[in-house]
Amino acid sequence: MAEFNGRSLLTVDAKGRLFLPQSYRDTLGSDFVISLSSDLKTLAFYCKEDWDRKSDTLRRIPETDRRAHRLLRLIFSSTFAPYNADAQGRVLIPQAVRQDYALTEGSEVVLVGVGSNLEIWNAERFRSDLVSMTEDEEDESLDYVYDKYFSASTDINERKAEQ
Repeated sequence: MAEFNGRSLLTVDAKGRLFLPQSYRDTLGSDFVISLSSDLKTLAFYCKEDWDRKSDTLRRIPETDRRAHRLLRLIFSSTFAPYNADAQGRVLIPQAVRQDYALTEGSEVVLVGVGSNLEIWNAERFRSDLVSMTEDEEDESLDYVYDKYFSASTDINERKAEQ
């Protein structure tokens, strides 16, 4: 499974391309996928193997489930594969989704490593999303993640107080 960390600030060129740093290209491999991020707020790069696992899981949802089908339509209509960088390390962001996520010519973009994928954010939207979370929301999110995935019996605020 791929592991993406860190951030890179880039600019979309006149042809809708991004220069993808070598370390990210190495992790993605020669064929990768561009699709929606897990929270559906932006696009993301996925290694083909990781995307295939995610796609297999999504395909288990019955097409007769109308509510879920709308979500599947959104995800799969925003998925582009196989994808690869050109010889100079540039990746063309699909024109069909550039406008939707404000990834247009000349816009600043932040590549954000979030573990199994690499999100592609309009820099202004990323900053806004990052600073819009209040301290209480941060605490609630930390509590939620800790309780759900690490321990149902210990409050993360108690652990913070102990440190």
